[in-house]
Amino acid sequence: MQSTNSMRRPQTFAIRLRRLAGVDGVPGLILLSVDGTDGTEAARKIGALTDVALRGRLAHFDLHSANELAAVRKELAKDRGRATVYESWPGLTSCVQFWHGFVGSQIKPMEWTCDKCGTAGGDSIGGSVGESFLCRCKCGQVNKIAVPK
Repeated sequence: MQSTNSMRRPQTFAIRLRRLAGVDGVPGLILLSVDGTDGTEAARKIGALTDVALRGRLAHFDLHSANELAAVRKELAKDRGRATVYESWPGLTSCVQFWHGFVGSQIKPMEWTCDKCGTAGGDSIGGSVGESFLCRCKCGQVNKIAVPK
């Protein structure tokens, strides 16, 4: 006899992607959230991703067609662009574990300090080690942040 967990039908989750504002002509990070409630509740924020980290996740299981990937890239090429992809998973935990803990670009808390005013900043970000992105401090200073080991 099979357990009820193995007999459960996969759930479909909306993977919501939103390009954050660019900094000095460089595209911003991509905010990632997961929604398995058909919009009845707020989507669960997972963190932010670099473009490389997003591409790796989307290509990993070949779940998305070339046309779908092209449409996602086109929408996210825009400053503050938005895209949603749908994936089936056994449950929310499996979905979040994949998107959060993807090998080579796990989403981790990152902290930084402004080079000009010393203000501390941070967020949960997924990117490859050594990959960098720009962020603008409230004082106006643009800081280059590298993903640590």
